[in-house]
Amino acid sequence: MDSQASPRVPVPRRDVHLKVAQFASACAFCKARKIKCDSDAPCGACVKLNRTSSCSLAGAQSRDYVTHLRRKIQQLKAEIELRRHGTSDFGQHEPSDASIAESPEIHQPSAIDTLISDIGTLPITGPSHYTSASKAVPSFATLLLAAASKRPIPPVPAQSPTVEEARNLLPAHPAARKLAEHYFNHIYPRLPFFSTQGFWAQFEYVYGPKSNPSSPSASAQTPNLGDLAPDSNHGYNAFTVSIVLAISASSLSSSSSSVIFNKADSLFQTALRFRESINLPNTVAGVQSILFLIQFANLNPSSLDAWYLIGVGMRTCIDLGLHQDPQPTSSVSSSLLETRRRIWWSMYSFDRSMSLSCCRPMEVSDNVITAHLPTFRIGLAMENQEEVIAGFLQRYRILQIQSLIYDQLNEQPASTGEDIYAVLHDMAEKLQDWAQNNPSSDPAGLTKHELLMGRMLLNRPCRLIPNRTSDGLEDLWRSAQGFAQIYRALAEANSLFYVRIASEKAYWTGLAMLFCYWKLNGDGNSGMILRPSELWTATRDVAYVLQALSERWNEGKVLFSKFEEACTRVIEAMEAGRSADNPWERRDERIPEEVRGFCNYSSFTTIWTADRGKRFSDMQSQNLRGLALSLESWQEA
Repeated sequence: MDSQASPRVPVPRRDVHLKVAQFASACAFCKARKIKCDSDAPCGACVKLNRTSSCSLAGAQSRDYVTHLRRKIQQLKAEIELRRHGTSDFGQHEPSDASIAESPEIHQPSAIDTLISDIGTLPITGPSHYTSASKAVPSFATLLLAAASKRPIPPVPAQSPTVEEARNLLPAHPAARKLAEHYFNHIYPRLPFFSTQGFWAQFEYVYGPKSNPSSPSASAQTPNLGDLAPDSNHGYNAFTVSIVLAISASSLSSSSSSVIFNKADSLFQTALRFRESINLPNTVAGVQSILFLIQFANLNPSSLDAWYLIGVGMRTCIDLGLHQDPQPTSSVSSSLLETRRRIWWSMYSFDRSMSLSCCRPMEVSDNVITAHLPTFRIGLAMENQEEVIAGFLQRYRILQIQSLIYDQLNEQPASTGEDIYAVLHDMAEKLQDWAQNNPSSDPAGLTKHELLMGRMLLNRPCRLIPNRTSDGLEDLWRSAQGFAQIYRALAEANSLFYVRIASEKAYWTGLAMLFCYWKLNGDGNSGMILRPSELWTATRDVAYVLQALSERWNEGKVLFSKFEEACTRVIEAMEAGRSADNPWERRDERIPEEVRGFCNYSSFTTIWTADRGKRFSDMQSQNLRGLALSLESWQEA
């Protein structure tokens, strides 16, 4: 066959896609944040946040050709930038990461920059415990406590403390057991966010089985803490036991200068020695540790800022998704589901109580909460268990109703002509239904005062309804009066364990009384006329509560003094308004601003304290200047 007879037809080229097997993986930073990683070395996310030196891929070799090309492109771009800035050795060698970092035109991240870039990821990427590698970077626990503490916190020990060291710093086993039993008898029933059996296992683990051989839990092993690292179990157990004993001892104290208060502070310092073992960002155990700190902060508001801790705790709960039950619920064990719900509703309870007492916004809206209430059927062994469980659930339900009232009545007036009083009637029915289903056994008034708080929220002047009817003001007066009486009884029995929240609520209640006294006595259409003696009797209960709690909270002294001043000014203004020389129009001008603007009230305790300190400092300066002038005139004479 002749090869030249028929010339070969050229075959057209086709675009062939080259399939390259890639084995790239995300860096540790992107894995922890669950964000997309481009697998460069360093990756784009770490470059953007100035984390190139800490990126886990920075020192790794290229794993495939695509990654090699991307790295080459980055190096060429860096060379171009260097040449634009006047570098003349272009093309001599490929710039390394070190030469790029040493360039004066490119920012070198310092330790401060690294810490700042890590703040947004601390809830996830913080170290689980203190190690020699983390000495240069503060851990999440240290940052949290440093921000919340109102005094310097002790440094972290050079070596992780042992359980034996904690045992030597804690009270003897019999005394410690009595303190723990006091906690479970008086404090735990108000907020049962952990298992009693689990705690007693931790207690015996810290004190050792030999300390009490007859105890049924003496042979119990350390509890399964799930997401805890195995080498930090002993530290977590020691922290839990120490903080529970500190909370219990604090509840027995009535003054910050008492011996038992100093003992409680010593136990708290012991717990802080193990704070690196509770450094568990975005874990259920970490949230439980924050709840313990919130309890101690509420009992000792001069030591820790409960408001800050509650904010961190709520955000961590939301990051973990505790505000919503996992779907389907059968995907997690019943014990874990119960733990999630207990921790969430305990944090919710703190958030709502603090926000309502200070009249501030809440961390999360009830509309996005889908987590069911816990059943309390696991890990709860108490007398009258069914009655106790019913009390837990009723408290959470009334807090939900209070939150609903507070949210709806503090909205801006709608322009759609919505029937406001129909909304009030609906919420009043919710309170009434709760009261009818509430257990009758409430000797301490712990649930009744929540109902009275709900009625005060319902009838107080607010943004939606700044001017209340006489009937609403009369109901507000009676609710505030009953609330103050219950709080005084609790204060006399030293049973107001949440000092900051109780002080803010008492002050808020007192302002409601003064507002009602002003409005009802100045309204000629009102059927209730309050006498000064009635105001004195009612406000005396509020003053007693504020004074008693101020013994345990320095800033509470400001609330006490401001309330006494407001009472005096209101009574003087009302008495002056009855005379012919002082018409009622001038009377209103003499009413204190916090009473006249009660519908927009928000707590400014910290600001008031700072202002009082400034005024005291100015007064000291004036006294010193006066003394200096006196000395100068004396010398001249």
